Amino acid sequence: MFDCIIVGSGPAGVFSAFQLRGRNVLMLDVGLQAEPGRRLPLKNIYDMRRDGDDVFEEIIGSKFEGMHNIFNEYMSPKLKGPLMRYVTERPAGESRVQSTTFDTYSSYAKGGLASAWGAGVLRFNDRDLRGFPISSVDLARYYDILTRHIGVCGSEDDLTPNFGPVDGLLPPLPLSPQGSAFLESYGKRRKSLRKQGITVGRTRPAILSQAHNGRKAYPFVGQDFFQPNIPAIYNPGYTLDELVARDEVTYRPGRLVLSYRELPDRVQVTTRILETGETEIVEGRFLMLAAGAINTAKIVLRSNSDFEARLPVLDNAISFTPFVRPDRIGVPSDLQAFPGGELIMVYEGELFDEPIQSSVYGLMGTLRGDLLFQMPLSVTGNLAAVKYLVPAITVIQTFYPDDPSPQNVARLTPEGALAIDYAPKKLGVLERHLVSALRRMGYLSSTALTQFPKAGGSIHYAGGLPMVAGASKPYQTDSNCLLHATKRVFIADAATFPRLPSKNLTFTIMANAMRVADHVKTLV
Repeated sequence: MFDCIIVGSGPAGVFSAFQLRGRNVLMLDVGLQAEPGRRLPLKNIYDMRRDGDDVFEEIIGSKFEGMHNIFNEYMSPKLKGPLMRYVTERPAGESRVQSTTFDTYSSYAKGGLASAWGAGVLRFNDRDLRGFPISSVDLARYYDILTRHIGVCGSEDDLTPNFGPVDGLLPPLPLSPQGSAFLESYGKRRKSLRKQGITVGRTRPAILSQAHNGRKAYPFVGQDFFQPNIPAIYNPGYTLDELVARDEVTYRPGRLVLSYRELPDRVQVTTRILETGETEIVEGRFLMLAAGAINTAKIVLRSNSDFEARLPVLDNAISFTPFVRPDRIGVPSDLQAFPGGELIMVYEGELFDEPIQSSVYGLMGTLRGDLLFQMPLSVTGNLAAVKYLVPAITVIQTFYPDDPSPQNVARLTPEGALAIDYAPKKLGVLERHLVSALRRMGYLSSTALTQFPKAGGSIHYAGGLPMVAGASKPYQTDSNCLLHATKRVFIADAATFPRLPSKNLTFTIMANAMRVADHVKTLV
C-alpha cells in the first residue's frame, strides 16, 4: 500500500509529489503527451517561411486546426495549434463538460494545462488572499523554493509591491520594440498615470533568460504558440521526469481516475486503464486530488454519487482591447521578440475595491489569419493591412476577480458528466478608462473594439471545494485542504480557492500544494 496517492500531473500534482519526496508516493494520470518525433526545427517561424520549409502540418494542420478561430468560437491561440491539441484532448469515454454559458478547457496531459500556459508566476499577497484561511506568510517559503527550482525572471520596478521580493529572480527577458515603446511611454507619463490608478512593470514568467538547472535559455524562435515543451518554458512534466528518474515517485500514466472510497485506515481509488478498458483499484493511506479544479470537483461528486449538490465555480472573466500606436505602423517586425505578455498593468482606483490586473502584449506570436475578420476591410485588404499594423498593435488583456455566486455552480448529471451554469458578467467600465488614459501615451483604441470572451476563456478555474477555517459544511476543505467529513482525502489544486483575485494563479497552486503535502507528510 502506498503512503499517498496523487491524482494528476499538473502543477498541483507534481509539486505535491515534489514535497513528499522520501515517502512511498503513487501518481495516477492519464498523461497524454505530444506525438513523439513530431517537432518544428529550432529556427524562427518567419525564417522557415522565407526558406521554404514545409511546416504546414505543424502550423496549420491537415484539419486546419491552426485556423480554428476563423471558423469557430474563440480558442486560446496557445491551444489551437496542431502540435498543442493533445493538451486538451479527452480520453475515450470521458464526457465533455455540459454548459451553454461556460467554456471549459480541461487537460489530461502530462503537465496539465501548464503544457500550454503563459508561464506567468506571481505571488499572492495578503490582499489577494482575502477570504482565504491562510496568509502570504504560510506560502512565502514555498514561493522561494519554486523560484529557485523552476527559474523565474523579472526585476525590481513599480510593481514589486504587488508581486513581492525579487530575490532569486533571473534577469528579465529583453523587451521587444513594442514592449520597450510601451514601457518608455509609461515612464514619461508615470506621475499622471499613477494618479489615474495605472501602474506598469515587467511580468515574472517561468521562462529562462539564461541557462538554469540543466535547461537552456529561451531561444526566441517564435514557436511558443505552436511547439510544446520548449525547454526554457517551465512545464511540471520536467520536474516529474526528475522525480521518476530518482525513484521518488511511482508514475502510472494511462489511468483515468473515476472515484475513491475512504476506509478507516486507507483510501481505495478506482481507475480505468485506458489501453484495456479494465477497472483497477489501488490503495493508499492518503489521497491528494490534483486533477484541476473542474476535474477534481467531478471526482468528488462521483465518489459521493451526489447529483443534488451545487458546487461553486470561479473564473477570471477577461477582456481584450487592441491599441494602435500610429508611429509604429509599417515598421519592420522584430522576429526575435517574445510573443507572450511582456508587461503587466495594474489598475488600483475608485472603479474597483481591489487591484485589477492586465497583461500587455503584441501579436507577433499569432497567425495573421487570427486577425482576418477583426478589421473592416475585405479579406484581401485585411491580410494586407495586418502586415503593416501588427508592429503597431498592443493588446491589453484584463483579468477580473471572482467571488462565489449562487448563479455560478457545477453539478453532476445522472450520466456522470459535469454540468456548469454560469451567469456572464457585465464589463466595460475599466476598458473605457484605459482607452482614455492610454490615448495620452499615444495608443489609440475604442471600446467598440474590446472583445469579451465567454466565461471560462481565461482557463483560470477554482472554487468547487473552498478552503474555509473549520470546514463545517459538505464539500468545504479546512485550512490544510482536508475535505469535509473525510480523514484521508486532501485537495491539492485550485478547487480549494474560496475566491479568485485578478492575478495569475498557477504559482499559488504550486505553493499551496507544497504546503498541503508538508502537512500530509506529518501524517504518514
